[in-house]
Amino acid sequence: MVINALQSVLMLLTLILTGCFVASRPWFGEAGSNLFSKFTVQIAIPCYMFYNVWNTCGSAEELLRMFSQLPIPFCIILAGLAMGFLLSRLCRIPLARKGVFVNAVALSNTVIIGFPVIEALFGEEGLPEGMVYYLANTLLFWTVGVFLLHKDHDPSARLFSLAGLRSILAPPLIGMLLGVATVLGGVRPPEFLMSAITMLKQLATPMAMIFIGSMLYRGGIKSFRPSKELLLVLLSRFVLTPLLVLLVCLPSGLAPTTLQIFFILATMPAMTQLGIMANEAGSDSAFASVVITTTTIVSLAAIPLYVLLLQRLLF
Repeated sequence: MVINALQSVLMLLTLILTGCFVASRPWFGEAGSNLFSKFTVQIAIPCYMFYNVWNTCGSAEELLRMFSQLPIPFCIILAGLAMGFLLSRLCRIPLARKGVFVNAVALSNTVIIGFPVIEALFGEEGLPEGMVYYLANTLLFWTVGVFLLHKDHDPSARLFSLAGLRSILAPPLIGMLLGVATVLGGVRPPEFLMSAITMLKQLATPMAMIFIGSMLYRGGIKSFRPSKELLLVLLSRFVLTPLLVLLVCLPSGLAPTTLQIFFILATMPAMTQLGIMANEAGSDSAFASVVITTTTIVSLAAIPLYVLLLQRLLF
């Protein structure tokens, strides 16, 4: 169990180091970094979102059943967003990285690291409940989360406006909505199209992590100096968020297995897409890259502790 989880984390770190290497080559440059960013957001992640919804949900009945369980993960993440806002005010987080900070506190890497941990602990039977948390996490990131990143760059940005709608109605969210529409409509895309989407979605994680590595290389080793914002993210992600999940879930009467799945997914590292979207929105993408890398490294120690905690709860 623990080995599979650690291998997922080490895989991401290897991709980040690959990004550092390619960024050091003269043929990469800023144009290469921009290419990875644009291709990931415009092509790879939308295919990733569409495929995950279409492949995991299976039928309209299963999708609707998942939707009925969404209030609990929504409450967990909204409470995390509220905690992020409160900490950002109390600790006077600079406006230019406030959106990155709140995103990192509340939203987690549910698929790349979270799903392998869930499968290792509960088998494939745990993935539908995992998909419920994934849907809530994804919907809130590509709406509220992306809006907050735009607000870092443009404080006058509004969520409920035509310009705000255009900023959050990004290709990744459109990909997810198309997946939901396909499942609800009982439409099966042609085999050639699904094959192409499958191949493109497999590029999402490598390209996102290589981009993050390139940003870290450009920022230099000085970007890893401890800062108030980074230490607060680590405290929130690995100490306060687990307590928050238990506070929300224990009174809800959730089945023990579902509670444990939500707990694991809520306490994963920061989302890999945060670095890409911070760059696209004009937010502090260098800080986002440091947050993603640091929380991923810290999770090497945190995940085994969570697994041991869950084993005590299970047995």
